[in-house]
Amino acid sequence: MQSLLKILFLDDHEGIRDGIGFLLSNENKNLSFIYAASIEESLEVLQNNSDIALAIIDLNLDGKDGLLATQKLRELKENLPVIIYTMYSDPLHIEKALKAGVQGYVTKNAKTSELLQAIELISKGGNYFNAVSSKVMKIMLAGSLVNEHEKGDTYSLYKNLTKSEQQVFYMLAQKKEPEVIAKELGKKLKTIINQRSIIYQKLNISDRLDLIEFAKRLGFVFDDENE
Repeated sequence: MQSLLKILFLDDHEGIRDGIGFLLSNENKNLSFIYAASIEESLEVLQNNSDIALAIIDLNLDGKDGLLATQKLRELKENLPVIIYTMYSDPLHIEKALKAGVQGYVTKNAKTSELLQAIELISKGGNYFNAVSSKVMKIMLAGSLVNEHEKGDTYSLYKNLTKSEQQVFYMLAQKKEPEVIAKELGKKLKTIINQRSIIYQKLNISDRLDLIEFAKRLGFVFDDENE
């Protein structure tokens, strides 16, 4: 009988996270998930479960960087395989994840079967990047790299946003309305509207069209010909 593959699933959206874990464990009975909603909780989980073989981590953990979790978890367990599971599909976030040495990158709009495939491949020593991130990797290799953005004022202004503001910025750039963003993030509509105003102020822009153009300069939004 095959032994259980114990997986740490770190995501602050508990309902979605637990639901996905339930679906995955139903698909593969050899998967066992232990959940965490914060970096601190994930470290405690790993300390108490040294046999965890793999970690799935969201990039935005209630305003904190999921890549920081990758670093801290690997201080406890060197070479712990990591799959980034995130809403972000742009060159900026993907390259940062690659530089952090993750083994997988799966976007949240992918089918659950893709995440399952990533888990199965990475648990055997492989790597997995889903269709969206693979496309972006090609663009990065063609020259659209993070360090190119870092040279300009655009990236400097973006870095002034908090992690929470960056998440709202990204969703606004995807043409989602504040009502939808509030529902997806589990926040009040007033909070999202206030964050939108702060984002506009910090980026020196005046409306959604300006924001989308700003996002394109960062590489967050792709024209149809690149899709």
